[in-house]
Amino acid sequence: MRRALDRLDRSVELIVAAILAAMVVVGLLQVTNRFVLNASLSWTEEVQVFGHIWLIFLGIPVAYRHGAHMSVEMLHQRYPGPIRTAFDLMVELLWASFAVATAYLSYRVSQVAAFQQSPGLEIPMSYPYYGMVIGGAYLFLVVLRRIADRAHGFRTGTSAP
Repeated sequence: MRRALDRLDRSVELIVAAILAAMVVVGLLQVTNRFVLNASLSWTEEVQVFGHIWLIFLGIPVAYRHGAHMSVEMLHQRYPGPIRTAFDLMVELLWASFAVATAYLSYRVSQVAAFQQSPGLEIPMSYPYYGMVIGGAYLFLVVLRRIADRAHGFRTGTSAP
């Protein structure tokens, strides 16, 4: 199970990197066409906006898994052990709530947006929202893993991330 989850993590990281690379290439294409060839492309801005949405909502759980989000450690360090454990659990549950709300609400919006098409790419407007749905679901999975790792660490007496 751990190996499959590690492969999922690596796959999401590669997808995020590929989206970023594609956005850079499309941005260079847009600038080159506009200023060198004097011919603007109508679809490049939409690709970048939609890519940005996917990049952000897939990047949130990647950063959270690596502990790269901002946090206030000053208060956390002052708590004694049991209160610190409860505080950590509360933080994880807040992240889980955010993940579920993001996935569910963006899915609901995507159902409505499916009836519209983007003007430049002529794709359903639900596609950008799917990035939010998938990102929220993946974030929820990351939170569940962190809670399980902490619980397993407490049972075995080792520290978990």
